[in-house]
Amino acid sequence: MSKQTKPRRMAIKAEWQRDSNSAPGFNKYFITIREVDGTEMKVPAYGRDMQDALSRLVKTERAEKLAEATERVPDYVYALLFLGTLGVGSTLSISSGDPLYFGIGAGALVILAGLYLLRTRR
Repeated sequence: MSKQTKPRRMAIKAEWQRDSNSAPGFNKYFITIREVDGTEMKVPAYGRDMQDALSRLVKTERAEKLAEATERVPDYVYALLFLGTLGVGSTLSISSGDPLYFGIGAGALVILAGLYLLRTRR
């Protein structure tokens, strides 16, 4: 019995276009991507070699997907998370006498602020 795999996007062709004019040592490639529905599209990718260009393209698409996900979260949720993280971290730190809880809460605030700024940057 063979396990059927879910249809996925995939790069089916990569072509070297030219050396980059603005960044020495980098090349421009055109990557042909087959979407889940079967359509194909060509996207430019830049990198030192083809593998670098593909990995940069994947990282860019992941960042865009994360930015789209954070855009769907309402502002009041960020405010509640901010206040909740601040309150829980300081309460645990005071009750246990261990400043590590406050440090963990501060680190979570930095991550939360980064996600909010990523959302507002677009």
